[in-house]
Amino acid sequence: MRLIPTLALLASLATPAFAQDIVADAPGTSDPADLKRIEGALIIGYDQSGFDDMSVPTGTVTYDGPVSSTTLEGPRTRVIYLVPGDRSPLEVIRNYEAELTEAGYETLYSCGKQECGPVSAMSQYLYPRDAQLKTLGRVTAAVFSLPRDDQRYLLATHPQTGRSVSIYAAFETFDHFPQLYEKTLVLMDVIDGKPLTRRMEFVSAEEMALSLSAEGRVSLYGVQFAHDSDALTPESDPTLNEIAKFLAATPDRQVFIVGHTDMTGGYDYNIDLSKRRAASVVTALTKRYGVAASRLQAAGIGPLAPVAENLTEEGRALNRRVELVQR
Repeated sequence: MRLIPTLALLASLATPAFAQDIVADAPGTSDPADLKRIEGALIIGYDQSGFDDMSVPTGTVTYDGPVSSTTLEGPRTRVIYLVPGDRSPLEVIRNYEAELTEAGYETLYSCGKQECGPVSAMSQYLYPRDAQLKTLGRVTAAVFSLPRDDQRYLLATHPQTGRSVSIYAAFETFDHFPQLYEKTLVLMDVIDGKPLTRRMEFVSAEEMALSLSAEGRVSLYGVQFAHDSDALTPESDPTLNEIAKFLAATPDRQVFIVGHTDMTGGYDYNIDLSKRRAASVVTALTKRYGVAASRLQAAGIGPLAPVAENLTEEGRALNRRVELVQR
């Protein structure tokens, strides 16, 4: 068995990535929860989204699309692994197949070589050019550019949890990036097929005042950011309006704006992201609403004060928040 549990890799990747050997996982990445990796594999692509949908093949993929497919919905994690060259796509899929079966997953569809369809059609369907990851810049974007016909695919789901795993493995022959040449690449998508959780995200100015008086803090899930970014989204405006209203009604009040993240990715990365997000809220309140900067102080503590466990998307969503804390 070549699968091993996740190991914390401490070495950083040199820049630019395309000019150096890949010797460690890309910064800020991690294996999907409860899934192992092939021995010696390194993460070169990573993305995590909230509730999303993904079309996956359940039959041969042609240049016009798959002859049959299904759409999976739920929080999604995408990981691209670079596997040592002596591990074939078949060996990769057989290892995952055994592990997933042992964990209670059921195979919905699997195929190999031409049974999957033309290799260029299959790889482009699962990893389209307009959805390339940029985790390691051009290296990640170039994966599956010229895969050999020895391709393998596995789609499995867990009947109890509703979690689905899509795994595509192919041997890369595109020689522009020596790091990828004659290596097996693995594209893994994990979809946590849970129902959409409806959360009450709106907190009124009056509720903020009551919570701060009673507990010294208030959690605000209505302050939202673009994925993996400190850019506030338009959905944040109602909550920002209420914060400004609350501060206008209590002119002597001073607060910390505290950013929180989940445990996805590295510690230093999450600390920095939480600080930047808190600073974005302060900037919005001062520039858009005229709140005196002296009344606000941004702080970010990343994953250090969770309110739920980080093993599920529901728990991670509760941990990603902005808080007002009494100064």
